[in-house]
Amino acid sequence: MIRPELGRLLAASLAAFLTALPAPDARAEASPRLVLLISVDQLRRDRLDPKLPGGLGRLAREGRVYIDAAIDHANSVTCSGDAAMATGHHPGPAGVPGNQYVDRESGRTFYCVEDDDARVLGGSVGRSPRRLRVDALGDWMKAARAASRVFSVAGKDRIAIVFGGRRPDGVYWLSRREVFGFTTSRYYRDALPAWVERFNGSSPPQDGFLSRAPDTWTYLDPGALEELRPDDYPGESTTYGRTSPHPIRDDDLETFAEQFARTPFFDQATLEFALELVRQEGLGKDDAPDLLAIGLAATDLLGHLYGPRSREARDALLRLDADLAAFFDAVEEEVGAGRTLVALSADHGVLPLPEWLEETGQSECPVAGGRVDLRLLWAKLAWNLHREVGGLFSMPRQWVTFAGTQLTVSREAARERGVSIDEVAAATERYLESHDAIAEVWTLAELRESDSEIARLYLNSYDPERSGDLAVQIAPGCLVSPFDMGTSHGSPYAYDREVPIVFFGPGVPPGHVAGRALTVDIAPTLAALLGIEAPSDLDGRPLLGADGPGFDARP
Repeated sequence: MIRPELGRLLAASLAAFLTALPAPDARAEASPRLVLLISVDQLRRDRLDPKLPGGLGRLAREGRVYIDAAIDHANSVTCSGDAAMATGHHPGPAGVPGNQYVDRESGRTFYCVEDDDARVLGGSVGRSPRRLRVDALGDWMKAARAASRVFSVAGKDRIAIVFGGRRPDGVYWLSRREVFGFTTSRYYRDALPAWVERFNGSSPPQDGFLSRAPDTWTYLDPGALEELRPDDYPGESTTYGRTSPHPIRDDDLETFAEQFARTPFFDQATLEFALELVRQEGLGKDDAPDLLAIGLAATDLLGHLYGPRSREARDALLRLDADLAAFFDAVEEEVGAGRTLVALSADHGVLPLPEWLEETGQSECPVAGGRVDLRLLWAKLAWNLHREVGGLFSMPRQWVTFAGTQLTVSREAARERGVSIDEVAAATERYLESHDAIAEVWTLAELRESDSEIARLYLNSYDPERSGDLAVQIAPGCLVSPFDMGTSHGSPYAYDREVPIVFFGPGVPPGHVAGRALTVDIAPTLAALLGIEAPSDLDGRPLLGADGPGFDARP
């Protein structure tokens, strides 16, 4: 038997020992109450800078950053990229080979979240996730814990819808036509909650969130700008002006909304709405973790106009960095310290302006200037097909339809003329591959026969019913576009595929991790950190587990 004096001495010694131990990291000990899945549209991996002072910089410094991260499919567009993040499936199996696809029999082009039976509240179009073939992270969470709640919000409808999965509690996006403000469709609910109507305002832009928009967009103090080109630069779009200040307010509401969307204040409004959703819906208040997926779209909308090394892009990044810092702090106040699990990535990157690539000697495009007019290329292709398979004295037909870089042969035209689909496809392939700006045109058979990395990426984008008969691979560094200015994405090259992947929060050890990490790994990683079961047929796999970094980036 231990004497009382000795017992008291042992207890005091143990207490002193425990007091001297370092305090445990709250992120490692607490379980998450709220998961934030954030997509920054068009955020290239090289733009996540740890020197940024706000939320992006904090993630880059304190989070687990996968420094070689990329998307793992060729059609580098928004709907496909966000579906890969949310579902753990490549875009082909997920049913979203691109932002649009062509129905082969009817020739009709469909939007990836189009649904005629689920009208947008107050609008004429229909939107829903019915075209998504697989469940998403939110669906897995709700299956594991009935009390978990799932919401998504974004500047674009397609981001919000694919991020929300098939059975969310609410999905909202910022509409700029017919309806001005955050809205949803009848797939989700028949009326907007009162708090959403209050946020929008009864007569925007006189009240509601639009009333807080400035008259113009003037840059913040940018600090060192040695790495940036001049504000007025060849190749930048003139639609909303090339220099600061850029216009925002206008007497015409639709013009106002469109100009607002091409500024950093579009993302600021999205984050304000997301925070109000956290408060009004009571997210993160119990031990069943909730999911809030957020799509920030301004980086893409203005990135197309000005490119990634512009003053506009830099100012947007600085403002987003500050806005995310404020958002993270406010969420922590609502949910509790160390109880929020964050995953941040992007749906795709972007090609720098061809003019900048040429000036800096970095252009790989075999076409002088780096720009190819898609309208002219399309017209020449149409004439070639009319001559080669239609016959010179026949009526002109539309032989093929573009959906992004996918080409679908018109079944109706082929039947009317009595030619085979393969014959039209072969003629299309021959003509396009004769153009310097086209590196390759792939049939499905050619993709399956090839052992190249490019072919693998295109197969990851392939849907047997929805993909085109041909996949067009643009030459590296070339911009094939119907616009004379700005830039775009959609290729299988590094500038479009390299994106950030960062995790931060409970169970996530910080650090910079080398090795291959993919956006299809994000949803299974979050599931592993939450301790919930993910489907067995995923294309992605966990980069981290509930017990620490037992799974890590691919070698």
